[in-house]
Amino acid sequence: MPEVVLHLGAHATDEGQIAQWLARNTATLENQGLALPAPRRFLAMISQALAAHGPGGPASEARENALLRELGLGAAGEAGRRRLVVSAPGLLGPVGQVIAPEGFYIKDVARRVYGLRVLFPRTRLHFMLAVRGAGGFLPALLAPMPEGAADTLLPHLDEDVLPWSLLVSTLRQQAPAARLTVWRHEDLPQVWPQVLASLVGAGRQVPIEGMVDFAAMGLSAEGRLRAERYLATNPPGDAAALQKVMALFSGRFGNQPDRAIDTALPGWALQQIARLERSYDTEWADIASLEGVRALS
Repeated sequence: MPEVVLHLGAHATDEGQIAQWLARNTATLENQGLALPAPRRFLAMISQALAAHGPGGPASEARENALLRELGLGAAGEAGRRRLVVSAPGLLGPVGQVIAPEGFYIKDVARRVYGLRVLFPRTRLHFMLAVRGAGGFLPALLAPMPEGAADTLLPHLDEDVLPWSLLVSTLRQQAPAARLTVWRHEDLPQVWPQVLASLVGAGRQVPIEGMVDFAAMGLSAEGRLRAERYLATNPPGDAAALQKVMALFSGRFGNQPDRAIDTALPGWALQQIARLERSYDTEWADIASLEGVRALS
């Protein structure tokens, strides 16, 4: 059966690096049987299909086959590419709906995930999701928003935890047959080989082009400069070799912690973010223990 792998983001995580890596290696990955539609085109097609489907409508194999063909995959039983990969945080809704009166990642998320399940009733779905601590996530989320967004939105977060586990539970409940891989944004400099391998799929070669951008995440400026100079004359053969090299530079020159985007937030908001940040390790442990979740750590 065809496979559809959806990197959901979330917003304010990875800064588009995964989408850029896929775009940079499109030709190589397509030669290995992957379909890589542009994220905007994919989102537009899904939105149109959901609108045509209507609320509560039944799954349709004919519609699924037509959609798969439009996306560059062979339909069930047909020849053609068998695995589609796309990085599109917009699948969870627009950035303005991440925090809403309904809560954190609640507004319209269940409908969208269930809609994907109905649009692809026979296709194997695989969701991939990054979560992030409140200290980095919330300032990055609020930075591009109009002045005063914190005063409007942060009061909707009335718990002592940024409820990522609720979002993960929603994904499991609305698409229980789908695979779900989750990692912490802060861990991406260490788990990127597993993330990219999960995107590409078993039995396929993970292109090395652009891997340095992942491996060098978190390195100090001096560490990154020295690592890039070394790699220019000693190119690694694969992801494992690159990771070993970067681990040496990380151990010698140190890592930079996940830093929030500078944004003018009132004192009460900074206190709330600090409180939410303190619960992040507990929240991650809860996510990793959920049934059906593959947690990369």
